[in-house]
Amino acid sequence: MRLDFSVEIPLPPAALYDYLRSPTEWSRLYGSFGDVEDRGDGWYAVPLRRSPFPLGTRIVEDQANRRVAWEFAGFWKGTGEVDLEPTDTGTLGTGQETVHIPHMLGLGPVIERRLLEQAVRAIWDAGWHRLRRMAESNAQPRP
Repeated sequence: MRLDFSVEIPLPPAALYDYLRSPTEWSRLYGSFGDVEDRGDGWYAVPLRRSPFPLGTRIVEDQANRRVAWEFAGFWKGTGEVDLEPTDTGTLGTGQETVHIPHMLGLGPVIERRLLEQAVRAIWDAGWHRLRRMAESNAQPRP
């Protein structure tokens, strides 16, 4: 399952980067994550609500206020990236996230298409929505 996005948020790149730069920050933005556990060597376990399997993830590219990329390992496999480009009215966030469930005995693509894509899209949409609300109210998003 691959999700591509291009979203303009009326905040500077640094404001978006603060929430994307580390898996430890993701739970501040995305309400579907629990407390993040540091697994060492840059790896984190990011619990997903309604899933017994956390995201095993680490940042593989970090360009402050410009780009963040990560990979998943463990039950979930995949990659993701967000590029942040300043605009006249804020920041254009473009990128993608690819997530696969390789351990499903051939059912992975069906489950990804029917369940996972909708859930991943909802997580991203919730984050973009919170950032827009933050821009409108000058408040911090609530986890």
